[in-house]
Amino acid sequence: MKLLLAALLSLVAAPASAADRLPKPMLGMWATEIAACSEQASELVMTVEPRSVLFYEHAYEIRLVATLKDGSLKASGYSVADDGRSRGSVTLKLVSADQLQINGAQIYHRCKK
Repeated sequence: MKLLLAALLSLVAAPASAADRLPKPMLGMWATEIAACSEQASELVMTVEPRSVLFYEHAYEIRLVATLKDGSLKASGYSVADDGRSRGSVTLKLVSADQLQINGAQIYHRCKK
């Protein structure tokens, strides 16, 4: 019984799995135009964090990350904007080390520090 209790406690105390976080190569600041990287509050800039994707006036709170057949990641959770919060998802695909495709269309370029 003590062993079972200890096992259950370790599961509760365990860190979040990789299935609920975006991978390190995708993290950082990205922009649709490189020149926008120098502007902190630009509509062209997006920031990817382990559990969120932040746009100018919109964000996704990530709860689950699934790998799709084409290698892209579907990050599901909540979409947050001025009009409130609702269930939503965003698809991200690392095209190269410096290019990230969003929702199968828009290409963002990695902002250098």
